[in-house]
Order: sequence, then structure tokens, then C-alpha cells
Amino acid sequence: MRAVQLVLAAASVLYLTYNMLKITGEFQQAENWAEFWTEEWRSGSVLTMLIGSGLFQFFILALGWSMYLRIRQRETINIRLRRSEQKFRAIINHAGEAVFLLDSEGRVQEWNKAAEQLFGKSRRQVMQQPLRTLDLGGELDLNSIFSDVQRVRRSLTYELQLTRPGTVPQILSTTFSYIAPGTGAFAEKAGSYVVIARDITSEKQLESRMSETEKLAGIGQLAAGIAHQLNTPLGSILLSAQMLEEDIEDEDDAEDIRRIIRQTEQCRSIIKGLLNFARPTGSGRTRVNLSDVVADTVYLMDKNLKVAGVLVEVEETCDPWVFGNRNELEQVFFNLLGNSLDAMQDGGSVQVKILRGDPGEVRVEFRDTGEGIPEEEQDRIFLPFFTTKDYGKGTGLGLSIVARIVHEHGGRIELRSKPGRGTTFILSFSEARDRVGSSSLIDDSGGD
Repeated sequence: MRAVQLVLAAASVLYLTYNMLKITGEFQQAENWAEFWTEEWRSGSVLTMLIGSGLFQFFILALGWSMYLRIRQRETINIRLRRSEQKFRAIINHAGEAVFLLDSEGRVQEWNKAAEQLFGKSRRQVMQQPLRTLDLGGELDLNSIFSDVQRVRRSLTYELQLTRPGTVPQILSTTFSYIAPGTGAFAEKAGSYVVIARDITSEKQLESRMSETEKLAGIGQLAAGIAHQLNTPLGSILLSAQMLEEDIEDEDDAEDIRRIIRQTEQCRSIIKGLLNFARPTGSGRTRVNLSDVVADTVYLMDKNLKVAGVLVEVEETCDPWVFGNRNELEQVFFNLLGNSLDAMQDGGSVQVKILRGDPGEVRVEFRDTGEGIPEEEQDRIFLPFFTTKDYGKGTGLGLSIVARIVHEHGGRIELRSKPGRGTTFILSFSEARDRVGSSSLIDDSGGD
């Protein structure tokens, strides 16, 4: 601005100098100086020169100040725009969700920090690049989305599955919003689109769990009706079998009757467990010998094991006493044996080892030589209603009941399996210990 003022001042000086020289030249040619100045003053040349010079200088100064004010106004607007842009960028960079801007052709115009973390692409890599050409791990039909968003003139939300090597698949909720031409600092003539992407994987998992919980609630109501209908005939069967046992003299027939009685009692226990599936019971806890529980379970399933050609070996290397509910623990090994039989259609073997685990724990290693469980299904194997069996051959409740019972006993259950190399379940229970002064709290009826 100072340079402009200097130029204007120089122009004014040159104009005045030119007029002075002109008058001076005429003055030198004049014979009478007094008459010359009198004539010039009367003709108005001097006054015209002075007034013209002043008006010219005023016009120049007014023009200069006008240009100065325009430049200052433009600088102020540019400063405000820069501050607004910095504020805008700071806001979207601190947003917890991925936010990016696309032009009408789908090219990236803005990309925040959350988008960098979510998609694994830096801002420098994606700027001015078409979104469809970027390998972000998901597919979106942008042409169709842009058309829909422009047609309805409101935000639309789409779900996108994000899959990248070495990471767990994610489910994204992507919301597209249309910015009409001429509105917004970053809008173009053809309009642009703001996209907000949010990871909803945990929400989907929560919805799935809530759905399973609702199923469990329905199963609980159904189980109440089933129990009411089945307990009566099961009681009659049990009573008839017990009466028949008293009249049978042949030992082989008596053994079959006793097996019927035990199986009927097991059915009643299973129904009771189904009723209590959605709630922990924690009742009827005593000292239980795990070796006896395994032996009784194998005895109940003896005929099924022989028909399937499966050999069960039980090995005990430590004190097998734990504190728990015998019927529930029988359900654990009953379900595990049943799953092993299903996995060994051509026969095989089951090895049950009872050994010492971590301090204060008894560990049971239950291993079969079946087909094994695929690795991608192992994380879901304990979920309710999940089954690898064909439709109609399994409810998906067996292993979930096993896991629930083990956890209610304060234990842990682990799965180790490789396809074609069998499956091993490792169960850990707290060891039952006799304490001085606590004998009245412990029922030793299950002891030797």
C-alpha cells in the first residue's frame, strides 16, 4: 500500500511540475513580468492549474484509499476463511467417527483422522483420488447411492462390511448426505457429498446377544410347559420300572431295568436343567467324586458306545473330589460324550484324564479322536443354539449348557481342536477340601 501511495504522490508532483514548467516557459518569453502574471491571473490559467492539480490529487488519493480498503477487506475475508477452514478441519479431525467429503465424481476432497484409522489410509494417499479405486476393504455402488441421495434430498444410511487382511471383519454404518451447489465452503457446481462412517460391529454383536436372550426367554417359557407335560409320564415310567425291578429275578434283565431307571432319572434332570438354563441354580452342592461321575455316565451310555464302536478310557492321577451338583456334572459329561459319538461315526476312542491342574484345582482332559472342529467355528461353539450338526440333529444347547454348568461351579472350560486330529475339552474345577469346623456344611454322602 505504501508503494501505491508513493506512486500517486509522484504522479501529482509530475503533474504540478509540468504545469509549472509550462508557465515558466511562457513567463521567460514575456517582456513584462508584471503584465504576464496579471494576464495569466485574469485568464484563470494559474487558478485552473491549481484547482486542476488539487482535484487530480484528490481523485488520485480517493482512488488509492478505495483500492486500499478493498485490499484490506479482501485480506480480512481471506483471514476469516483460513480461520474457518482451520476450525472446520479441527472439528472433523477430533470427531470420533470417520468423516470424509466426496465431490460429484466420487473423488475425496477431505479425510479426517478417524477415517485414517478406520480405513488404514492417510489423508495424503486419498486426497483427490476416486473412492471406488481405493482398496478400503469394502464395496459400495457410489453411482446408485449418489442418485438415491439426490432424489430423496436427505441423508441415507448403508451398511458396509469392512474386510482387511490380518484384521477382524467389521460392520460399518455409512451415512451419505448431499450438499447442494452453492451451499457450504467446499461445495462445487455439481454438488458434493459428506460421508460419516461408524463401526457398529459391537452393536451388531449386542443385538445378536439380545436376540439370543429373547430366544432363551422363549425357551424358558416353552420348557415350563414341556416339564409340566413330561414330568408326569416320566414319573409313571420311573415308578413302573422300580416296581418291575423288584419282581425281576434274572440279573441281566434286572441290569437292563436299572439302566432304564437311570436313563429316566437323567431325562428328568435334563428337563430340570432346561428349566433352569437361563438362571444359575447353585443348589444341591456337595462333595462329588469326578471319577464316579464319569464312570456312571459311561455306564448309562454303555450300549450307545458299543454300537458306535467307541472305547472310553478313564485315567485318574489325583484326588478327584470337587464341590458341586452331581446331576449337573453328569449332564456335563453326558453332553460331551454325546458330541464325541456324533463326531466319531466310524468308531474311535475317548480318553478322560483326571489330574491336578493349577494350585487348588482339579483338571479334566476330555479328548476324542473325532473329526475335530473347524477353526472358524471354535469361537462360537459354546454359544446357545449354535451347532455344526445337520438340521434336525442338534439343538445347539449341549455345549452351552456344559459351559454354563462349569462356570456356575466356579470353573473354566477350554477347547483345543484341529480338523482331522480330534477335539480336547479341558475342564478346571475348584478342589474340594475338608476344613476344621466346617464338616456340618459338607455332605459326605457321595464319599467312599
